[in-house]
Amino acid sequence: MKRVLPALAVLALCVAAPVHAQKKIYKCTNEKGETYFANTYDPVRCAGGGSQLNAQGVAVRNFDRIKSAEELAAEKVAADEKAEADRIAAEQKAADQVLLMSYASEDDLTRAHQQELQMIDTTVATAKLQLENQQRTLADLLAVAAESERAKTPVPEKIAKSIGTARSQIEEQNAVMVRKDAERLVSIKEHKEKLARYRDLLARQAAH
Repeated sequence: MKRVLPALAVLALCVAAPVHAQKKIYKCTNEKGETYFANTYDPVRCAGGGSQLNAQGVAVRNFDRIKSAEELAAEKVAADEKAEADRIAAEQKAADQVLLMSYASEDDLTRAHQQELQMIDTTVATAKLQLENQQRTLADLLAVAAESERAKTPVPEKIAKSIGTARSQIEEQNAVMVRKDAERLVSIKEHKEKLARYRDLLARQAAH
């Protein structure tokens, strides 16, 4: 068994024993909250934390108490949350710097947004023209196929293939317009958020 010493005996030994003969003395608290002194350190018995004492009875090294599994898990969750918050803050700071460096004024920011909308609108307009042409082409192809059906003759393979191609192209152009309409809405939303952030950053700079 490890030797446990009463408090007064420990202090007496610390003072009376020669330096070369002094043993390490530990003041510990067990899991029940009871304080005890010993000449060896047992982390299990010192679950409540403690310290190593020098010859004058002054702590020269401290030992943290052993944390429960629940405490360790909670600390990990807190550390993970802090790390995520720090990551988000760092990304926001970088984005703010880019925003301020990219635009000299609100007018520049708005002008860039308008150019983005113009590109989207141009793509949509082009898709509409192509769609109209493809719809006319499909109508002509379907008319030829209808004539073959009325004549009770098979639709020419080339015509049937062209009809399938035209329908695929029409679906593609419709998809392009739907996608670009969605991009336009996102662009407008992001511009509002970006403009609000830009104004806020300028206000903070002015305040300093």
